[in-house]
Amino acid sequence: MRNRRYAYKIYLFLLLTTFLPYKLMAQQEWDPMFTQYMSSMQLVNPAYTGMWDKVGFQVLHRKFFIGADGATSTQSFNFYTPVKNENNGLGLSVDNEEIGYEQRLSITGDYAYQVQLTWKTKLRLGLKAGIINFDNLLNKTKLYPDGHPDVEFQDDVDIRLMVSWGVGAIAYNENYYLSFSIPQIIKNSFKANRNNYSSLAELRYAYLIGGRIYKLKHQILFKPSFMLKGAFGAPLQLDLAANFLFFDKIWFGMMYRTNNQVGLLTQFTLFKHLRFGYATDFALSREIAQHSFGSHEFRVSYEFDFYRRPYVRKQYF
Repeated sequence: MRNRRYAYKIYLFLLLTTFLPYKLMAQQEWDPMFTQYMSSMQLVNPAYTGMWDKVGFQVLHRKFFIGADGATSTQSFNFYTPVKNENNGLGLSVDNEEIGYEQRLSITGDYAYQVQLTWKTKLRLGLKAGIINFDNLLNKTKLYPDGHPDVEFQDDVDIRLMVSWGVGAIAYNENYYLSFSIPQIIKNSFKANRNNYSSLAELRYAYLIGGRIYKLKHQILFKPSFMLKGAFGAPLQLDLAANFLFFDKIWFGMMYRTNNQVGLLTQFTLFKHLRFGYATDFALSREIAQHSFGSHEFRVSYEFDFYRRPYVRKQYF
């Protein structure tokens, strides 16, 4: 009971630091987007850090709309570990996003704390804090007509040490999980050029992610899941996914995104500790599909039981 009261106080603090700024601040930037979020929730929720019994590293690379000039490219590195037990978790996240000649690099530390709500259900609360660097190489921009000078593109933009701050919570048991988070809630003022224009959307996104585990016959597991993403001034986006796990080794699934995209994803485990993942999604709109070859995403993770526990829980989400 004492731990539960302590967790509620922390949660109240997170709510205040999260929702009060909505009334006081302008809309925010940063929109991390990955298709393999179902097993990589630390990307958007710090409460996921150290959730499982193992220490691990994860690298993701996503290239949007192959074949389109200036398309977005995103890379993410995550480290996570429980601290002696799964009730505390620590992590490090390094995220890089490039859109044309704009580049955004964020380095954040993650912390999570867990309490027992009921005999089966647990609640994790998380904090994310760090810095953001932003560059816009305007001198590389090709102007039309060729050689025509433009004072708006004479100076590159280089802004360092902006503040990153995010919060999250996850309730879960062995059969389901429900996650809510806002990975970036602090207002940062930056100019992409002299007119204060940027191709990065200045929106602050909230994520609601959930799923359920169904154990079928013949060592097959079924996991339907969803992600609802939204921000003030932007339309809601809903991802619906259905994944199957075969023999605790191979995941295979399909995804539909309400911005008119469909996707396929797979993950498989090698050598007990090493896991590879691949996902691709395509636009159903003919106007977009005829100009690109879809988005492609790669994931590699390595996990090991640093504390050598007699029993390690299976990770299904």
